[in-house]
Amino acid sequence: MKNLLLVLLFTAFVLIGCTGKEKETGDNLSSRNSSLGSKPASDSVVSSQEEKPQSAKSNGSSVREKLASLGIGVAKKRIDSVNFELEDLDGNLHKLTSYRGKVVFLNFWATWCPPCREEMPSMERLHKQLKDEGLEIVAVDLQESAEKVKDFMDQYKLTFTALLDKDGQVGRIYGARSIPTTYLIDREGNIFARAVGAKEWDDPKIVSAFRNILQNGFPYDETTAVEEKEVVQTGEVKEFTIEAYNWGFRKSPVKIRVGDKVRIRVKSTQGTHGIVFPDYKVSTGPIRMGNEKVVEFIPTRAGKVLFGCNVPCGLGHMSMRDVIEVTE
Repeated sequence: MKNLLLVLLFTAFVLIGCTGKEKETGDNLSSRNSSLGSKPASDSVVSSQEEKPQSAKSNGSSVREKLASLGIGVAKKRIDSVNFELEDLDGNLHKLTSYRGKVVFLNFWATWCPPCREEMPSMERLHKQLKDEGLEIVAVDLQESAEKVKDFMDQYKLTFTALLDKDGQVGRIYGARSIPTTYLIDREGNIFARAVGAKEWDDPKIVSAFRNILQNGFPYDETTAVEEKEVVQTGEVKEFTIEAYNWGFRKSPVKIRVGDKVRIRVKSTQGTHGIVFPDYKVSTGPIRMGNEKVVEFIPTRAGKVLFGCNVPCGLGHMSMRDVIEVTE
């Protein structure tokens, strides 16, 4: 799976500073989302309950500003979510993609986490308010038993969906290094917001913003998206090798132009590795030592193409990054 993809794409977020109610979820997360900003929240948001009518453009800005003012990081462009499959408390499997058509409130948590326990009642109230309007709350518990989670859900009278991330893999994929961490995903499966720390999720301002998004979709700032020009393929195939070690990567030299077909043979020379190219949504998946896999893509713009290891193993692999150069 694309373990590093979301971490590398967090530069697309305008992230507001986290609350002080965080707890580290493990020592296997060497990538610390260092690209997340701490820009102060905008206070130019209508706070009265009776808001004045706005144009579509100004209304979109208002929704983004409202979420940002509440400490929720918003995306300027669409970011693909990473699919997963987990069991619920009854052993039934759920895929994230099965919720397409709904706005998904994806929450990472654990029963031992005080801020998680603090925000759960407000999540239940939000669930009751908006479930019939298309909001689906999916709470992914990190590395606890079904019995413990079921007892917690019963104690707090929680009725939204709870899934079990038994080995913490999905939490690592989504960079949930502190919990609670919440992602908001639109009806097409794109991540549009992220929050770290406990929130009062049934705050009228949040409910108002969510209801607007449920009715009108999330207002991405399309003016900031990079427009991809139509690429004329050169017809050339550029083949080269990337060897993955525990300390980093070794690349064979190659000259790549925009429009070339890039064919990369990825070899795991030490340990188990996997490589992801987030700009082109290409990933090898795990590769055991001595094995190799091939990935292909066609560069659409000149510059540096980032890639990194996407297999967590405790040796710092997920912090391993490098680039390949593409010329016009």
